[in-house]
Amino acid sequence: MMKFLLLRCLLLSVIMYSTAVSACSAFLLKGKDYCVVGFNENWKTMPGMIVVNKRDVQKRNISWENLTTDNSKYQKEWISKYGSVSFNLLGYDFPCYGVNEKGLFLVELYLEETSKVKNPSQPNMFWAQWIQYQLDHYKSVKEVVDHLNEGPNIDWWPNAAGSHFFLSDAAGNTATIALLDGKYKVLTDKDMPMPILCNNQYEKDFAGAQKFDFLGGDEKFDFANQGKWEDRYNRAYYMLKNYKYDRKPVNYAWNILNSIHPGEWQTVIDLKNMNLTFRSDLKKEVKTIDIKKLDFSKNSSVKFLDIHTESLGEVNKDFKILTLSKNNEYVEKGFPIGYDNKEFGTSEMFTKLKGNLIRFFKNILPE
Repeated sequence: MMKFLLLRCLLLSVIMYSTAVSACSAFLLKGKDYCVVGFNENWKTMPGMIVVNKRDVQKRNISWENLTTDNSKYQKEWISKYGSVSFNLLGYDFPCYGVNEKGLFLVELYLEETSKVKNPSQPNMFWAQWIQYQLDHYKSVKEVVDHLNEGPNIDWWPNAAGSHFFLSDAAGNTATIALLDGKYKVLTDKDMPMPILCNNQYEKDFAGAQKFDFLGGDEKFDFANQGKWEDRYNRAYYMLKNYKYDRKPVNYAWNILNSIHPGEWQTVIDLKNMNLTFRSDLKKEVKTIDIKKLDFSKNSSVKFLDIHTESLGEVNKDFKILTLSKNNEYVEKGFPIGYDNKEFGTSEMFTKLKGNLIRFFKNILPE
């Protein structure tokens, strides 16, 4: 998503991006007493920050054109209804993935076949802000799906493919959203025998897994030997199917992530207890964020924590106020990597983008 990070699984020029970023995995481990989402961002070492986004903040849509030209016209304004915690490669309001205070989780994962969905009555919005838009507005998977066609159009990177999305909520609902042939293609719980998503369309990966004995097929699944990159979906499916509740579903989710190729960014979120754990490839110790203790109120400050923090244990106390200048540091580092374009970092277009972001967020972030 991200492309990059998702960014996850989400960013790049078409060819380089598809080979380098085809690398994300998301799943939901759920049962009567637990609801735990796991995500691997597989690409390369990336800068990034974890942001505490406030509720009751007035925002406006930002398209790629808004970012890179003098066009400051916009068509959509909103006030964030919910606070959220997001993982951002590109700076404030541009996450690769995140979870809001109501337990809605949303992540993007690279998908080569992605197309554009164009509703002439709606404005364009850069893909990363589109993720934040959903976290700002909705508390459940159903609400996101119900409002897709009345929401903004997703602006992908120029000349890049795009992504599909994996959603979960605190009630254990899941969905995938792909943009195919000019339309949103949505799969919900009833369409997904197991809630997992990698970098193929869900049906393709599920059809491939059905040949194995753990799904009634004729071919024996040898977990120890089937550890290739393309086996991620099968390995995750096998582990999810074979989980026996041991009161430690968060630990098991980490085991799954590490067993299907650890990501450069790794995140596990207990959506029932609103507890988030994460680590990066540069700082491998698992850290914890207690979402219930975060201040999302209007009068609080937008805060951030570097993804590669040296802090250990619960890191709530280590968040700092996000300023325009600090945000610009992440913009400087993140956009050239996300765009996967070496020339972009020294271009006039990038200079324009940085100036525009300072202008866009000057009423939200202090200097």
